[in-house]
Amino acid sequence: MAEKLYTLPQLVPSEQLIKLVPHKSKMFLLDRLTQHDTEARTLESESLVSKDHIFYDKEIDGVPSYVAFEMIAQSISALSGVTGYEIGKPPRPGFLLSLLNYSSKVPFFKAGTSVHVKIKKVDEMQDIMTYSGEAFYSECPNEPVITTIVTVMETDDLKILYTH
Repeated sequence: MAEKLYTLPQLVPSEQLIKLVPHKSKMFLLDRLTQHDTEARTLESESLVSKDHIFYDKEIDGVPSYVAFEMIAQSISALSGVTGYEIGKPPRPGFLLSLLNYSSKVPFFKAGTSVHVKIKKVDEMQDIMTYSGEAFYSECPNEPVITTIVTVMETDDLKILYTH
């Protein structure tokens, strides 16, 4: 890994975080980073569930729990952004390749609560990385309510997607 030029504090608010990820406007689901370690390839984030949330459903007064997958994916993107920031480079574009063993113990997250996501890299082969992802719900914070394995590919050259 390249030498670190900059360091971010462990608590990164949304105003600073949004500069490190490609997600903008209402599709930006993370409210803050609460922990990150680019060498260990781990990150934790928090997302607040409100009636203003893009996926808010009035009938359930909350957000469907499958939205936690996007929170996990954005946390992976945030780790790329933090890594790039530390070495003075922009985040690398990333693409979802697979989602495995997705499990959910709750149907939705109620408005006024929060979702805490933890990701950890478990494997890497060149530009393809696999992460474990867990989402913890503020209503039952001691055990993950969502678990999954996500494989992504990062690239510096988007043209490789269009070549034969």
